[in-house]
Amino acid sequence: MANIKAEVIVKGAVQKARYRDYVQEKARSLNVKGYVESLRDGSVRIVCETDEDTLKDFIKLINIKQDLITVEKMETIKKQPATGEYEYFDIKHGSMEEEMGERMVAAVKIAVATRQDIKDMHQDMKNMHHDLNGSIQLMHQDLKGSIQSMHKDLKQSTESMRQDLKGSIESMHQDMNLNFKEMAERYDVISAELLRTREELKIAVDNLVRVVQKFLEKPA
Repeated sequence: MANIKAEVIVKGAVQKARYRDYVQEKARSLNVKGYVESLRDGSVRIVCETDEDTLKDFIKLINIKQDLITVEKMETIKKQPATGEYEYFDIKHGSMEEEMGERMVAAVKIAVATRQDIKDMHQDMKNMHHDLNGSIQLMHQDLKGSIQSMHKDLKQSTESMRQDLKGSIESMHQDMNLNFKEMAERYDVISAELLRTREELKIAVDNLVRVVQKFLEKPA
């Protein structure tokens, strides 16, 4: 595929934002030849030589919105056969004063953006701390509620066990009383029987003695 020469105008926040350095980096990664320069109207002009497919990839890569760079519009204003006049992809610089000013402005913008990022991070950390405190408080409340619920359940279980044990002891006590009463009644019956038996035995013995005495009193 034959190489072509294209001229692309890029508009947006592309000056004093290190956009030219970004374009040069991507062009060299694709082996695109040519240059990039800042124009007085605030736009950036890119003149490059490569094949049609690589040009499409190159334009996609440099059409960005990131950090300080915001590409709003890209327009290819001219295409023609490549001349092979470019050996590398370079940045065309302006006067030393312009370049120094642009670099300083870019540095200030980066510093301001960094400071804002730090502030945002600090705010995020503060929000995280607040959220963490809220989460800890909720966990504390949940734990407190769980402990109170467990304490209540344990108290109810203990009271239920105490009532059950009291009922069991009372039931055992009643059963023992009934058993003792039955045993006492049986003992009374047995005692009465023994007394009668003893009286009867005594009467029998007395009768036997009298019989023996009468037998002994008879003359021989």
